[in-house]
Amino acid sequence: MNEEELLTELTEQNPWWRDGKIKLKDNLITRDIYPQLINELKSKQITGLIGLRQIGKTTILKQQINHLLNNNINKKNILYFSFDSIKEEKIIKKIIFLYFSRILKKPAYELKDTIYLFFDEVQKIKDWSEDLKSFYDKEYPLKIFISGSSSMNILKGGGESLIGRINIHKIYPFSFREYLKYNGINPGAMSIYNIKYPPEAEKIKILFENYLKIGGLPGLYELEESQLKQAVKTIIDLTFYRNIVNIFNIKRTDIMEGLFYCFVKESGNTVNYNNLSFSLKTKFETIKTYIDYLDTSFMIQKSLFFSKSTRKTFEKNPKIYVADNALFLLNGTQTGLVVETCVFNHLLKYSNRPSYWQDKKSREVDIILGKKNPLPIEVKYRSTIRKEDFQNVLFFMEEYKARKGIVVTRNYFEEQKINGGKILFIPAWLFLMSEQMNFP
Repeated sequence: MNEEELLTELTEQNPWWRDGKIKLKDNLITRDIYPQLINELKSKQITGLIGLRQIGKTTILKQQINHLLNNNINKKNILYFSFDSIKEEKIIKKIIFLYFSRILKKPAYELKDTIYLFFDEVQKIKDWSEDLKSFYDKEYPLKIFISGSSSMNILKGGGESLIGRINIHKIYPFSFREYLKYNGINPGAMSIYNIKYPPEAEKIKILFENYLKIGGLPGLYELEESQLKQAVKTIIDLTFYRNIVNIFNIKRTDIMEGLFYCFVKESGNTVNYNNLSFSLKTKFETIKTYIDYLDTSFMIQKSLFFSKSTRKTFEKNPKIYVADNALFLLNGTQTGLVVETCVFNHLLKYSNRPSYWQDKKSREVDIILGKKNPLPIEVKYRSTIRKEDFQNVLFFMEEYKARKGIVVTRNYFEEQKINGGKILFIPAWLFLMSEQMNFP
């Protein structure tokens, strides 16, 4: 791409240079993380956003540009560039120098006001972090935002070249709370221990059933039902072939895809490396490596074994959940696992990474929050709950002196005191309206 071609691309990607306005969709919501990112506009540190494709990272960047324009920041002092279809190496410096010389028409050392640089899907560019570091360290008045769809490339680049210079945020698919806001319902503040039955319960239940099916990918929300599966397939194909295959030089894409679809069908189950190795006719080491690639590209999430011992935590095989319920449109799975996946991903957004527990007698609890004061959570998506359905929660509470446990149900809502402890029975749709769940 020569200088004139690049200048044309810059002009097309930054239409506010002409009229001072950015076009955004009418029905956008502000994500839960948005206020924190607005505050970081004043920070010198580079701000990084990482997450699955099509979850709204670009929208968040453009909402921040809109915020700057609305606060009378000079329209020429804001640069946005997407590298999603760019393959040229060493283009970042080229873009910045061209921007200084042809748009701002002054060298970097003469800059007085803060210049805002937004680089989208930056992981596509080799040595991107070194290029940004060279500008950051010169103490120019720059505020840099980046986004990426591969945590390995962003975290590795940021960790090695930008240590102390970057603050990275993981952007998740829409939570159910955000989905409600998208549909005009304010879920309000709600603690996991103080859940209240909302006045719009019947409408929320209907929205929950839809959320279970289409998940938290906002690009799906305006599509017809007949278009959903193909849209998700397109996202997966782009993730495979633009992110994973190109970045990690994958040679056996058939094994990678086969592994992913196994996790879609069995989301919420513990990994059996030997079975996967046998069924996919490949080496044990290949399976482990490909799982890491899927994890760093945000297509799956790992749940580690709960133990007070770090060694035991990593000795046990993890459970694997797909990153969003929309992925079940590709390959159906049991309703119970669908709801458990939804609950796990919700907790991932609002708490420290959840884990799972199993003892020597194979008694298991689906999800554990915290370590010092653990909270056991069992998902039983049924209307009638029997004592045997939460017996393992009681075993865990006795073993670890936990005072409370939760059973996520279909519609059963009650609190019971049992054996000196307390069990909260909470419908899934209501549980997903909660927040404020950080545990030590």
